[in-house]
Amino acid sequence: MVRDWLASGRWLAPFQFAQNYYDHYPYFAVGYWPPLFSAVTGLWMLVAGVGRLQALLIPAVFAAGTGWLVFQFVRQRGGIVAGVCAGTLYLSLPAVRQWMCSVMVDQMTAFFCIATAACLLRYLKRPVLWNGFLCAVCCGCAILSKYSALYLLALPFVAVVLARRLELLRKPSFLIQPLVVGLMVGPWALWTRKLTFYGVPRELGAFTAKHATSFVLETFKIFPPVVMVVVVLGLIALLVRPKAWREDLLVLSLLCAGYLAFLILSPVGAEHRYLLVPAAVLLVASFAGWSEVLGLMSTSGRWASDISVFVAILTVVFVVSQFSHFAREPQDHIGGVVALLVKNPARAARRIVVPPTLEGPFIAEFVAQSRHRPDDYLLRPSKILAHSDWFGRNYSSAFATPEAMMEYFRQNPVNLIIWKEGPESALKAPHERIMSEMLRRYPLSWHKVLSLDSAGGSESSWTIYEYYIPLQKSR
Repeated sequence: MVRDWLASGRWLAPFQFAQNYYDHYPYFAVGYWPPLFSAVTGLWMLVAGVGRLQALLIPAVFAAGTGWLVFQFVRQRGGIVAGVCAGTLYLSLPAVRQWMCSVMVDQMTAFFCIATAACLLRYLKRPVLWNGFLCAVCCGCAILSKYSALYLLALPFVAVVLARRLELLRKPSFLIQPLVVGLMVGPWALWTRKLTFYGVPRELGAFTAKHATSFVLETFKIFPPVVMVVVVLGLIALLVRPKAWREDLLVLSLLCAGYLAFLILSPVGAEHRYLLVPAAVLLVASFAGWSEVLGLMSTSGRWASDISVFVAILTVVFVVSQFSHFAREPQDHIGGVVALLVKNPARAARRIVVPPTLEGPFIAEFVAQSRHRPDDYLLRPSKILAHSDWFGRNYSSAFATPEAMMEYFRQNPVNLIIWKEGPESALKAPHERIMSEMLRRYPLSWHKVLSLDSAGGSESSWTIYEYYIPLQKSR
């Protein structure tokens, strides 16, 4: 949407452009989130074109950036070999690879959060104006990617106090940091203040120890069992070596604690995409612990060299095993279905109901293939035929019977329904099952105009239904 707005030349009417755009493609509105991810992706697509590869390069680049930061942190403790192993392990984690293949903001947020910690450490070592400014810019970018990074505002102050560097609190290089962040974030926050909390539950869930513990446990579950054992042992070694706790671990621990605290207090579940920052911090801390232990063991240069080779071999074996078990997701071949509709001029600018089981992918495919965006009006069954909050909770079907749903479509006619034929067990939500029954009961109203079999031995196939209004006989 941002890319098309930049290309349209209607720069002075962003709200009107966005409203019209989301009338056609009703998925995620920019107003729900800060603008950095959308702006970066839009500018990149303006240069590289619109496509799946171009979109996936954005999270991949930021994931690689986070891996590079993990490398830098570990290299300072354990050397280049340990740094390369840590960065490679981070990028090979299943959760990192999964969300690297999704056009989501979480990889960008993780990168800027850890970059803020890195810049803060640089500032603590050399508290000059440029380093303070750089720390503030990274903090502002993290907040402009996702508001869950707001806790970073307190990170410099808490780190300075706990590090007993109180003299920094009076330095201009420290005092300008909140000012820079305010200048970066303030205009957007004021402009979209009415949308900031739109969709957020008014009453947050009760805080419980079980809820808080789930975030900590899920962070460790990001690591495969073998790596989890290594990480836990490294953290234990770190706890019994107080001398190993220097400013880098202090800042990273505060980063991890603040991030988890913000998530625990937020109305979200413990999804792995939210926990990339704590996972990276635990990996760095674990390598720091192992560096202390191995440093005590390697009394000679030969031992140090042997240990480095051994760690490198284990890392290669783990990475190869991870990618050798890479499971390819089943292909629904939605591209071919969308291409038949987009390339047919007679079916332009129509009201199309996308499949209830694949709303997001179909809308994304229409956007990617349409040359004259916005074109068709796409309708989401979960929004027009059911009700739920932003997080998918408090669900209820808007209709109890196929007859009631059919009456809705008579009052609000559409042109086409794209339907995924398959086993009834695949339809989980009540409105999906009612919709399936409606299509079966009213064949005179819903004409099958196209059927496509899915390739790859899938049990499902695609059917496009066209709504037909019978002509009334004249007397």
